Amino acid sequence: MKINKINTSLLPLSVKSLTKALICGTLMMGMAGCEDDLLLEPENNITQNSFYTTELQISQALSGVYSAMVNASSRGGYDVNFYLLASEVRSNNFNAISQNGNRDYYAINRFQDTSSTDEIEILWEDAYQQISYANMLLSRIDAVPFADPAVKEQYRSEARFLRAYAYFELMRTFGKVPLIDKPVSPEEAAKIPRTDLATLYNFITSEIEASVAGLKNVYDAANKGRITKSAAHAMLGRIYLTGSGYPLNNGSYAEKAKEHLFAVIQGEGQFITFAPTYADLFKSANDNKYHIFEIQHISGGLSQGSYLPSYVSPNFGTADPYYNAQGSLFSSAELGVSQSLINTFEPGDLRLPLTVRTSFIAQNGQPDNANFFVKFREKGMVLTNRYDWPINFPIIRYADVLLMYAEILNNQGNTSAAVPYLNRIRQRAGLAPVPASISVSDFTTALRKERRVEFAGEGVYWHDLVRWNTGVTVINQAAAQLNYNYTITTNDYLYQIPLSQIQVAGYDQNP
Repeated sequence: MKINKINTSLLPLSVKSLTKALICGTLMMGMAGCEDDLLLEPENNITQNSFYTTELQISQALSGVYSAMVNASSRGGYDVNFYLLASEVRSNNFNAISQNGNRDYYAINRFQDTSSTDEIEILWEDAYQQISYANMLLSRIDAVPFADPAVKEQYRSEARFLRAYAYFELMRTFGKVPLIDKPVSPEEAAKIPRTDLATLYNFITSEIEASVAGLKNVYDAANKGRITKSAAHAMLGRIYLTGSGYPLNNGSYAEKAKEHLFAVIQGEGQFITFAPTYADLFKSANDNKYHIFEIQHISGGLSQGSYLPSYVSPNFGTADPYYNAQGSLFSSAELGVSQSLINTFEPGDLRLPLTVRTSFIAQNGQPDNANFFVKFREKGMVLTNRYDWPINFPIIRYADVLLMYAEILNNQGNTSAAVPYLNRIRQRAGLAPVPASISVSDFTTALRKERRVEFAGEGVYWHDLVRWNTGVTVINQAAAQLNYNYTITTNDYLYQIPLSQIQVAGYDQNP
């Protein structure tokens, strides 16, 4: 099965209908909206008992677990919902100027979102959809005969990883969330309470650690994009480093993060490739070449493309080399890259023009000054619609592994060992190295700035602010400088549980 560009058509229509019914019951997405689906007889008399019975069907079901991350029916996908709206837009990397159309991104950027904010509810639903797909597969795979037991274990490991990964994103976004690790009825789902953070961390890390042995280091061309051992180690590094910071502040997690990150670094040259230039990282021709874990996209009107570039860029005029005939949500008066982010780039940083542009030629042929991301936008790309961009979205890049590892070394007082990792990233960006004699404090400042510009637009910075617990200071200072009439507290690090879930399951909104 080719995974490098996952296609949901691998799931038969009858199974899609069945799975939708199962999801509705499992995810507490509102009884009324799911009632009819639960009563449907699946087409061709395929039932949940008869579908998950062959190796091919398990393979198809696993494609569905992966595809849950991808844009479907204009809902955005994980790259738009988790990494753009809930993360990047939340930070001071973006600046929402006007409330045109009462857009959700304005509310998110200005900390005016509520339990009824649509985009946040979509995020919750899509993550639990992925969890539901994985739960069903994992509940059935043991009874299915496989020609090769190693393939069976690989599929199981991929599903366990993806389920744990979805829970990690939910936990970072909402804090305590209900832990559902098997198919359940609507009645059972509505009775499952929110789970405390320590239990969630234990479940997530144990699931991914258990998956490592069954995963491969590399895959052939037809299977590029599957979860690798390096992806599992990198994700564990991110999860443990997150848990070592705010709010859990589990000091023992830092050493575990260090071990897993070093396991990735040891594979460079064999399993991991450091991109020679920053531009190489953001070309669709290089998908599944430099990133460790990425969301798979393909253009051609298959509903598997990315929506993110059109979400954050203008509808250019024909004179602009980045022209896209399809429209976008962007206007220079709505949502743009903050001047604060642009000012963070050092003079001569090669990443700046590859990340942000500050003007474009409008459709009327006149220049329009606006700051916007171009990182995932490719020149001359012809699309079927604005949801059709082909470039994959990086969930974890190798540069992130290097910088997380350097951060831990520095925090442990071994700054001299951390310096080469930071300088490697700076050298690629065309910047002077930091001195080997740099202090722990100055290195911390340099590394945090480096992370902001290196991963701008990728949904990393907001979560950094949270785990460092600097978000309150940074956001309030930015709001004051822009004369915005709001301040935040640590309670604003998390989003409110969607109202639909509160109505069905009675969750409280306590962090």
